[in-house]
Parts: sequence; C-alpha cells; structure tokens
Amino acid sequence: MLRRSTLVVALAAMVLFVGTGCDTMVTLTKPNVATEAINTGGALRLTWTAVTDASSYEIKTDDSTYTTTGTSFDVTKPSGTIEVRAVAGDDKSDPTIINCKVVETSSLVLYGRSDPDPNHASGLAFTGSGAASAMSLSDANKPSIDFVCEDVTITPVGFANAGDYLWPGNAKVNTLMDAGVTDYDAFKLAAASGYISQLAIANNGVYALWLSTSQTWTTSDHFCKAKIISIEDVSGVKKVTLKVAYQKIGGLRWLIN
Repeated sequence: MLRRSTLVVALAAMVLFVGTGCDTMVTLTKPNVATEAINTGGALRLTWTAVTDASSYEIKTDDSTYTTTGTSFDVTKPSGTIEVRAVAGDDKSDPTIINCKVVETSSLVLYGRSDPDPNHASGLAFTGSGAASAMSLSDANKPSIDFVCEDVTITPVGFANAGDYLWPGNAKVNTLMDAGVTDYDAFKLAAASGYISQLAIANNGVYALWLSTSQTWTTSDHFCKAKIISIEDVSGVKKVTLKVAYQKIGGLRWLIN
C-alpha cells in the first residue's frame, strides 16, 4: 500500500513538471531606445538593440500602434508620447516611454528695449532643460539671451535675434515666424522654412521660434512656440506678456503641449 501511494505521487509530480515545461513564460526586457530628429525635424527616428527572445516590437504613438520586426522605426506624425515594447507571442515587455512634449513656461513679462529701467527684462532666454526666463540687457546676461523685445527698430514692438546686436559672446542665429494661427495649443508642428531674424508681434499672435547657431538645420537646434497674451503701453514703453514652450529633443519641430 505504501509503495502504491509513492508511485501515484511520483506520477503526479512528473505530469506537473511536464505541463509546466511546455508553457515557459518569457520575460522580455524593455528596449533601450535612442532618438534622432530626421527630415529637417519633421520626423523622429527610434533605434534600439535587439531584445533577447523578442520576435517583434510594438510602437505606440498618441493615435496609432505600429509593429516592426526590425530595430528601428520612423515616427512621421507629431506625438506627445511614444511607447516602444518588445513582443514575443502574447508576451510584451514594459514600455520604454519617450516624452516628446514641450516644456512650457506659462507667463513671462518683457519690456521694450527702449525702457530706461535697467531692472526691467527685455531679453528672452532658454536653457537646455527647456526653461525660459526674462532677463535684463546687462552685460552679464547678453551672451545667454536668445531674443530681444525690440521697440526701437521694430514698431510698435517685436522680437529680434540677440545675435543681431553683435554682443560679445553672443553669435546666435535665432529666427522666428508668424505661425498664422491664434490657437496656441493646436499649433503642433513648426515650419521647416520661412523664418527671419526680426519680426513685429501682435496681441494674441502665435509664433514659431528657431534657436540655432548656424544658417542651416542641425540636430543641435531647438524649436519653440510663443503666444502673446497681451501688449500694453506703460509710460510709452511696450510691456509684453507671453507664454512659451520649448522642444527638448534637438532639431525636432514637434510642439505638442
């Protein structure tokens, strides 16, 4: 009787072992994704190294899902978020998430360059992290400034590339253009051409800003958008309130909030 019980237990264990072995779970690591702007900033190329055991890869954008068996994919339509997963049958890895949204600074105040108050800010500057700040036109700030709120050579007021003033340490070749719309949130893709270094601005206008140190597009450039909230006259000087947004991915023209 003891031997029979032992045999039954052994057979049950063998069946369990065989059943488990036929349904091995695959644990996929998430892809290590690198990004690069292409097509003069209109598209984003994703590349990654092959994931062990993966048979394909899933790319999910704001409004579409794609599948590829390769290790690269070009996203040609602006998307705020992109997810990339490794796939093997019904198994999927955790997603690698690429944040393509702009970094927004909600409220800045600039005064026209004619303002006699040295403490008032007439310069607009961006950092590599995407933050924007209003700066006075002090000698210490001049190398960092991207655009000047100009009410002397542009009437009634506009923005001018800081590099145009030939300040020591500032050789920027920044440009801008009228987006031709008033809906700041709906403006999701900056144009690839048509920019100039100085431009008059208007209340409620939306503008694309191209930050560069050369005359041609490179992946070291950055694109931004600006919305003019108000333009006021304060003792004969223009006071401009605006919000701006900066695309952190170099060279990419996508401007999704």
